[in-house]
Amino acid sequence: MALYNKYARKLYLVSLRITGNRMEAEEAMQDAFLKIFNRLNLFRDEHNFEAWIHRIAVHTAIDYVRRHTNEEEEMPCRYAETDLAESGDESTEDRIQYTVQQIKEATQQLPPGYRIVLSLYLFEGYDMEEIASILNIQPASVRTQYLRAKRKLLNIIAVKGYG
Repeated sequence: MALYNKYARKLYLVSLRITGNRMEAEEAMQDAFLKIFNRLNLFRDEHNFEAWIHRIAVHTAIDYVRRHTNEEEEMPCRYAETDLAESGDESTEDRIQYTVQQIKEATQQLPPGYRIVLSLYLFEGYDMEEIASILNIQPASVRTQYLRAKRKLLNIIAVKGYG
């Protein structure tokens, strides 16, 4: 119970950023804890325990999204590599300031695939190669997904009248 009490909030927040839904995040977090408890005997390096459980939570949340996403919805593993030189005024984007709450609200509205890549990169601190490995896709596809997610996020914010 001490392990759950110590890490539940962190794992819930990770799951929420990836799933985009409170109830789904709660379920994904619970599933992650089941995996952690069932694999506790496999853990050997006490210095990296938090990283180990974080990785389990990330993978569990991604698996949860994949299982609960309609076939028509966009998931990053379904994208072919495309030209990364997409149009967009980066200088305008760099000058716009948003609140954390605005970003969180807009992120929740992204399709699952975009939300996963954006969350792993911006909030969880994974690099493009790590995300590619987690999602079993090419790093170039991750970069494309990130650029598309960023653009869609900016569009959502613009429509909401933020900024």
